[in-house]
Amino acid sequence: MNLYIDFTTPEKANIFSSLIKYFQKTKYSHIRLRWTNSTGREVIYEASGTEIKFLGTIAQKQRSNKILKTYKIELNRDEYRSLIDVCMELAGIKYGKNQVVGILLVNLFNLKTNPFSDGRKSQVCSELVARILEKVKNYHIAYDLDIAGPREIDLTLEELSSDFEEVELIHG
Repeated sequence: MNLYIDFTTPEKANIFSSLIKYFQKTKYSHIRLRWTNSTGREVIYEASGTEIKFLGTIAQKQRSNKILKTYKIELNRDEYRSLIDVCMELAGIKYGKNQVVGILLVNLFNLKTNPFSDGRKSQVCSELVARILEKVKNYHIAYDLDIAGPREIDLTLEELSSDFEEVELIHG
C-alpha cells in the first residue's frame, strides 16, 4: 500500500496560509496524508480547521488545495494496520491554532521554544504527520515538533529519501 505525504497550499488566497508560507519560506503551507483504502476510496487525513480528521470524497472535492510536492512511502500490511490504529486514536483531537501562532513567533523572533505549546492536547499538520511517521515507520524526526512546520518535515523526508520515492507534483 502506498502512503502519500502531500505538501499543499489553498487555491484561493488565505492570510493564515500566506503567513505560514512567508515565515517558513516555502510555497506550501500544509501537509497531509493520503492513501487509497481497501475499498478503492481515496482517504485524506489531516489536522486543519478545528481538529484532526478524515476527509470524505465529497469534502475532498469541496476543498480546493494545490498539491505542490508529494512523497510516496510503501507500507506493508502491519504498517498499514498501525497507520489506521494511530489515525483512529488521534482523530478528533483539536487543531493547534495557538501552536501555529507560536511557530510563527519562533520563526520571527528566533525563539527556542513555542510559547503556546500544549503538549499533545492539540496537533498541527506537521506535528501530526511527524508523529504518525515515527509510530508507523519508526522514522526519527530530529526537530522539536512543537516548533516544526511543514518545511522541517520536508527536510526530514529529503534526508530519508532513500527509503521511499519522492514525487514532484507542481501544478500551474
